[in-house]
Amino acid sequence: MREPPIIDKADLSIEQFTIEMSNWLLENDTADLANAIEFALSAFMPYIQTQRMSLVRLTPDNRFEGALAVAAPGYKPVSLPAHGLYSPYLAQISKGEIIIAEGNMADIIQHDELLIKEMQGIIAHVVVPFRVKGRIWGGITASRYLEPIHWDKDYISRIRSFGQILASTYERYAYWEKLQHKNQQLELLSRHLMDNQENERRMLSRELHDNFSQRMALLTIKASRLSNTLITDSEKQSANILHNEIQGLAKDMQALSRSLHPAILEDLGLLTALKSECRRLSTIKDIDIQTLFDPLPALNKELSLNLYRILQETLNNVAKHAQASAVFVSLQYSDTDLHFQIIDDGIGCDLNLNQNNGSIGLISIRERAQLFNGTAVFNSPGDGGFIVDIMIPAIKEYYE
Repeated sequence: MREPPIIDKADLSIEQFTIEMSNWLLENDTADLANAIEFALSAFMPYIQTQRMSLVRLTPDNRFEGALAVAAPGYKPVSLPAHGLYSPYLAQISKGEIIIAEGNMADIIQHDELLIKEMQGIIAHVVVPFRVKGRIWGGITASRYLEPIHWDKDYISRIRSFGQILASTYERYAYWEKLQHKNQQLELLSRHLMDNQENERRMLSRELHDNFSQRMALLTIKASRLSNTLITDSEKQSANILHNEIQGLAKDMQALSRSLHPAILEDLGLLTALKSECRRLSTIKDIDIQTLFDPLPALNKELSLNLYRILQETLNNVAKHAQASAVFVSLQYSDTDLHFQIIDDGIGCDLNLNQNNGSIGLISIRERAQLFNGTAVFNSPGDGGFIVDIMIPAIKEYYE
């Protein structure tokens, strides 16, 4: 929260206070607005001589939920419902009607013992509704334990004006909070989908290794034996060709199995696995791949796997689309972040086209970085090439 303004009731009129506070609320970061509104509400109390105030929000189904509640030192804030509450007492707000009590609270609250209990000792009470964007948003409640008992009309007008400022600010905060919640849900969904994908890859890798690889090995042995039983050179040559093709297919299957579930990552660590993946592409595509890796602390399995998948996805894109002759891969570590870069010298990429249509590979890379509060930036220089730039903050939970 930004440094709050210095409020001195003797020096600032209520009009000046409202302007100062409104500007200050606008300057605050959205994440800090709940605390900022609470401060503003507390600072407003002396101007209208109250010891307790609350901001009450009206839900679309005409129920009320607490936004914020404050109290002067020595007094207890009212307990506000987190979810929609229906009350005939508060229902007057939805009609735009002001509730004013001067003296006996039971005159206006005869039906609700909880409210009466919370209002014990109060000698004056007011609920002022107000509109935001053309509809009744809710209201401000203000309570006095000390005189004066009478509510001045100017006070009520000022409460309404100040309430509209706080309500608009609160809506900004509530919208941001809703977005944060949705982003968290999307992140959990993304993590869940990636976990399922990894489980499926692991199962397929195991099936390839335990079943199909064994069967391919048996085929290789049979092809070799067949070659030994044949008599003519042409038959032997055909059998040898078949034998070599089966061996090549078996190697490809083993490579696919390793790609689906890189056991080398668990056995020898991230850097060795990254180098192995670079060698694999360099061998099959005749691309010169250079690497520069800093010594790393032990990363947790999830981060290591996602960095490996980022490299794998990027190199697959290079192999399919880049027409590159060279790739540079670097992984640098500092006290503040982990910096992962993959740069190729290929034909580049139309980033605008990818942003409009959505590249599944690039989206996957970005989502993997975001799982660790990181960023993924893609750049295609005008003279060609493509850069994948990953930054992961050095957070302790990412390290073993």
